Amino acid sequence: MSILSKTRLGAIRPLPWWTGYSLSLVFPLTVLGFLASGPHRPLVALLWTLPMLLLLLAEYFGPAETRVVPEPVPASLFDALLYLLSVLQLLNLFALGRMVSQLGWSGMAEVGASLADLLVVRTMVSADFVSAGICPAHELIHRRSAGQRHLGRLLLATLGYDHFYLAHKLGHHARLGSADDPSTAFRGESFEAFYRRGLRQQWRIAWSARRGAVLAGMAFELGWLGVYTMLFGPLAMLVLLHQARGAIRTLESVNYFQHYGLAEDSGPGRVLAWRNDSAVSLFMFLALTRHADHHRRPGVSFWALRPAAEGPQMPYGYMVMALWVQRRNESFRTWAERQLDLRRGGVEPRLPKADTASGAIRTAFPGSGKRDRRNGAGRMPAG
Repeated sequence: MSILSKTRLGAIRPLPWWTGYSLSLVFPLTVLGFLASGPHRPLVALLWTLPMLLLLLAEYFGPAETRVVPEPVPASLFDALLYLLSVLQLLNLFALGRMVSQLGWSGMAEVGASLADLLVVRTMVSADFVSAGICPAHELIHRRSAGQRHLGRLLLATLGYDHFYLAHKLGHHARLGSADDPSTAFRGESFEAFYRRGLRQQWRIAWSARRGAVLAGMAFELGWLGVYTMLFGPLAMLVLLHQARGAIRTLESVNYFQHYGLAEDSGPGRVLAWRNDSAVSLFMFLALTRHADHHRRPGVSFWALRPAAEGPQMPYGYMVMALWVQRRNESFRTWAERQLDLRRGGVEPRLPKADTASGAIRTAFPGSGKRDRRNGAGRMPAG
C-alpha cells in the first residue's frame, strides 16, 4: 500500500510557475460573487472582503518572482486570460448596477444592510476595476490587432477614461520623463499635485492629437452613463462614477510610484522605472511590475516581459505601494527621496538582512516603525 501511495504521489507534478497568472481571476470572481448574490446582511457583506485581505497579506509577505515564461508556452493561453478578464469586468459593471438598484431604504435594518453593502463596494470594486478592467485595457491598447485595441478602449470608456489610450501612448511613452509627460512624478511632487497635473496634461495631449476620437469617446461615455441610469437608476450611476474615480486614482498612484523622481534630467545612469519583483503583483496586474521592460519594448505581450536588472527597488507589492502613496504620501516621499539621493551619490541602498532560517527579508510597514517579514527584495523605509 505504501509503495502504491508513493508511486501515485511521485506521478504528481507541480503546476508550472507561470500558471500563477490565474491569480488575476481571484479578485474579479470574488467581486462578481459578491455583487451577484447581493443585497446581503451586514455581516455577510463584510465577510466578502476576506479574499481581498488575504491577497493583500499574500502580496505583503509573499515571495519575489523574476523568471520569464518560456517561449514554448502558447500565447493563446494568455490571450484567453485577457478575454476572460474583460468579460468578467463587463459582467461586474452590470452586476454592480443590479445590486445597487435592489438596495432597500425603507427601515433602519434595510438602511444598515444597504450601507454595509455600499461600504464593501467602496472597498473592493474600484480595486477590481483596476485589476480586471484597466490592466487588461492597458495591455490591449498596445496590441497590433485593431479588434484588441477596440476592446481595450471599450474597457477604458466604461470607466470614463477613453482618452487614456491616446494620452498614454502619445504622452507617457513618447515623452517619458519630460515636463510634458503626464505620468512621471517629479521629485518633491505630492500625489495630489501629480494627479491634478496628470489629468490636465492627458486631456490636452489627447485633444490636440485626435480631437475627433476624443469627442467620439466622450459621446460613448455619456451614452453609456445614460443607458446605465435607465437600467439601474441614478444611485447606481453615482456609485459607478465613484468607483471609476477610485480606479483612476489607483491607476495614477501606480504611475506615480513607478516613475517617481526618474525625470529625463535625473542624472547619469538614469533608469526608466522603479523595480518591483513581487510575485503576487506580477500575477494580479499582468506583469505591470515589469514596467521598465514595457517601456523598452511596448509591443511585447505582458507574459514575455523581463524583470529589470537595475534601478531603485520598491519595498512592497503594488497594492501596498498604492495605499502608501495615497494615504501616507509624505512618508513615501521621504523614503523615496533618500533612495534616489543614495543612488545619485553612487551608493546603492542596502537591503535588509534576510532571516537565516527562512530567507525572508525584514522590512517595515509604511510609517509604522515596526519590522515585519516578507519574502522579496524589500528595503527599510526611512519615513
